[in-house]
Amino acid sequence: MHNASQLVSQILHMVRNSGYLTPDHAMSVAGNILEAHPLPDAFAVLAPALIRHAAVFDPFDREKLRLAADVDGRVPHPDFSRWLKTAMQLTDREPVAENLPHPDPETGSPKDFAAYLERQPANVSRFPVLLYLWQAGAGEELVRAIRIMAGSPSGLLAAPVMAWGAHAAGETLLAQMLLDEGVDAFPAHNLRARLALDAGDARGARDHLLASLEAEPFQPAVIEQLARPALTETAPGRDVHVCLYTWNKPDLLARTMESLAATDLGQARVTILNNGTTDCGPEALENRVGTAAPDIAVNWVHLPVNIGAPAARNWLLSLDTVSQAKYVAFLDDDVLLPKHWLTRYLDTLKGTPGGVAVGAKCVNRPVRTLQYAFRNFRQVGEHEIHFTPNAPNLMDMGQFDTPRPCLSVMGCCHLFDRERLDRLGAPGFDVRFSPSQVDDIEHDLQIWKAGGQVIYDGGVEVIHLQDTGKERTRAAHAHAHANHFKMEHKFSLEELEAMDQAVRAADAAGFAGALEVVLPKLDGPARTFWQTLAPALG
Repeated sequence: MHNASQLVSQILHMVRNSGYLTPDHAMSVAGNILEAHPLPDAFAVLAPALIRHAAVFDPFDREKLRLAADVDGRVPHPDFSRWLKTAMQLTDREPVAENLPHPDPETGSPKDFAAYLERQPANVSRFPVLLYLWQAGAGEELVRAIRIMAGSPSGLLAAPVMAWGAHAAGETLLAQMLLDEGVDAFPAHNLRARLALDAGDARGARDHLLASLEAEPFQPAVIEQLARPALTETAPGRDVHVCLYTWNKPDLLARTMESLAATDLGQARVTILNNGTTDCGPEALENRVGTAAPDIAVNWVHLPVNIGAPAARNWLLSLDTVSQAKYVAFLDDDVLLPKHWLTRYLDTLKGTPGGVAVGAKCVNRPVRTLQYAFRNFRQVGEHEIHFTPNAPNLMDMGQFDTPRPCLSVMGCCHLFDRERLDRLGAPGFDVRFSPSQVDDIEHDLQIWKAGGQVIYDGGVEVIHLQDTGKERTRAAHAHAHANHFKMEHKFSLEELEAMDQAVRAADAAGFAGALEVVLPKLDGPARTFWQTLAPALG
């Protein structure tokens, strides 16, 4: 039983880190745990759930549908049984895939992929191309692909996933049409919840999330979303200081400040450190910002040279007005912020007793794909650190919308509890990582080493403009690798392992607490599923 509990916890951790397992991976994991004899109760509910995931996210694969039908025949799930019956009927009439030359992802353009999709009659071959266009951020071609597939006889089987793609591309009416006319499945309920939240309908969002859990219970992210208390909506006070540092980005800084001015700043103070900008003079930079955000009283610090990001942060923290603040936020000069970012961050830190820092879900534009969520350790050794991917799944379908402890978050929109940080005695930002790269990650590791926690809050979605469509130079890659090497040699293996255990324990405790809050509110299959799984989670 101990081994079964350990494996269930590992699978839960893996799913939560990756959002959803890829269909083939989900089928593989399900097959492995079904080989256990005798079959623990937790395995008997978890394996069918993973197979359901695989079928819904790869709905034109007849072999997956056949295996799903076999398992559902023995362990039926009412909502899925109805979906599966429709899926089998629709795919039975699917044309055979034509042997067409497939575009090369290395050299093919989005138009090449869209043209292939238009010539290929089989949705089993079209659907991976559509997902590729989504991940590539090719908005025009993605929308074209969605319309082509939606117009085919079986295309609306993928409507819940395609609706998320349309939503990511800013095509709200197309997304709504797919939700209304498509074959319903749990991702559709989750998108309806997102749309309700965006419209300010928290109760409606909750109802959609509960319906989603009835359709598919194994959605840890939905459990966490339902456990999140309502925002206090308390305006930030004078104990909050927002700090920015900038170098040679006057246009992007102006856009950032215009975005900041439209958020709920309350009485928070704002300081900008000009890190030796040469594109324009100090007076011109101040005028640009003043025009973009006339209602923000900015305290300026102008430096004659660029001292790098770590030193800039430390300089800002040393200022009298900043050092007296209880909460200090750091923003990059190339971000667009949601209205509630600061209010939600403050709620998250106040609601997490060990929380010291909180960061956002960072996305690309114009097609919203995940740029950076959070990182944990994948593997550590003596002077060796391997992180989990910062964007495990580029396709954002709400699976990263919740707060949770993690090893590190993106540094472009950070909020620190300054009092907790000082109490722990964590060091400042290490100037050995100048001018940038890895300094914010290393600082997050120092927080865990000192006994604090770093929190990822996916409810704050920040558009980070710098990385959108930008490829690193060879020199930038070399610099990042060099700084990673420095970081690996700052911590002993014992320290790294202790951090990893602390992160895992905090994350597991956080999910257990969320499940304890939500479980009494569940009915039917969702309640049965999580009651069966809960004992194996320890």
